[in-house]
Amino acid sequence: MAHRMRRDRGFTLTELLVTLAIAGILAMIGAPAMGGLIARTTNATIEASIAGTLRHARTAAIMRNARVLVCPSLDGRRCQSADDWQHGWIIAQAADRDGQSDAGKQVIATQAAVPKGTRVLTSAGRKRVTFQPSGSAGGSNVTFTICHASDRAGRSVVVSNTGRVRVEGADAAHLQACLAGLP
Repeated sequence: MAHRMRRDRGFTLTELLVTLAIAGILAMIGAPAMGGLIARTTNATIEASIAGTLRHARTAAIMRNARVLVCPSLDGRRCQSADDWQHGWIIAQAADRDGQSDAGKQVIATQAAVPKGTRVLTSAGRKRVTFQPSGSAGGSNVTFTICHASDRAGRSVVVSNTGRVRVEGADAAHLQACLAGLP
């Protein structure tokens, strides 16, 4: 009766180390690309949030037959006088001619701060957007530029005088101004 040698099935230590080394190299190659993907996803989420906020405010102005504003806010109750929106913003029914909400009584919706490393900046001189009861947004067009420290390509949300909201790639001038405020 002949005994056959049975071959063990498994991995040797050398095979395991080679496999781990290859996996480590692939992870190092893929990690920077993953950071860019996360930055682009963050920008897209903020872009959608801003566009949704502006559309919500326009609809509220029409439905309430009142002036409704969107402005940056530190406390979620009052507008701040800055064109840097990374701390969050509010939608509020304008209580008086200066465009301030009435100490939180007319706040319709709030948005929390954007993630660290991300910046939202509006066109020079446009610290808020006010929608009229007709749905129009007085003044010049306003551009919201969204940029991230890990992704040098930004996005823009533009509101026209008629109140139309559109999304597009950021132009070089707006993107440069946005990136200048990032570390």
